[in-house]
Amino acid sequence: MGIEENKTEQDPELQVWALEHFRMMADKAIWRPDGTGLRYRKLDETTLVLEQRVDHPQAEAHHRQLKELYESVNVIVLDDEVMITDAALSAEEAFRREVQERQAIASAWKCECGILLKDMELSNGVPTFMGDREVLFDDGETRGIEDWGIEVNCYGCGKDIMMNPDDFNLLAGDDLFMRYKCDEDNYMVALTRQQMYDMAEANELGILLGSKCPDSGEKVPPWMWGTYCRRVPVNSTEEE
Repeated sequence: MGIEENKTEQDPELQVWALEHFRMMADKAIWRPDGTGLRYRKLDETTLVLEQRVDHPQAEAHHRQLKELYESVNVIVLDDEVMITDAALSAEEAFRREVQERQAIASAWKCECGILLKDMELSNGVPTFMGDREVLFDDGETRGIEDWGIEVNCYGCGKDIMMNPDDFNLLAGDDLFMRYKCDEDNYMVALTRQQMYDMAEANELGILLGSKCPDSGEKVPPWMWGTYCRRVPVNSTEEE
């Protein structure tokens, strides 16, 4: 996508920043520029997608400026399927509506064979460590992070699909997301606030997780760090 001749001339230093920022973003990473009312996702190594915008002229102006900037460094910016959020909503209501809209979109995702991801055996999803990467954060600092996905098998064609953890959470919900298999027979499951209270009242102890599993010694998915857990048998149908 080329830049029209009448577009604003860009500051070279700002262009360098924009390109470095884009290159350091993980694939499928979400970016919310502070104070803009915008949410983007890095689609691939050449494309940024505007996913959500607050319904306000200032948010539109911010997007136009960012789009021109990124297109000036040959990054494609797509904005033809944008969720528009009412600017008058409270932060809580805006977040709730955003989650609902994202779930509606996620429910239509398909494997190449046509099977909907939401219809797959998400309960068998496997958190998978894919390596370390350097990521540029909103404060301008570069830090190393662990790159994870959740592997789901398509029952239609047998293909293993590596899902972004946030996308898996949208489809599967917290009950399947906030756990991992700590051995052949048990899941390590994060407790809810009510469950922690009930265990405290019963003088029962749970397990506080860090970055390594206390049972296997293997890496723990980052979204489980700092959670208070208990072991639940794989074949258990217990739901609390």
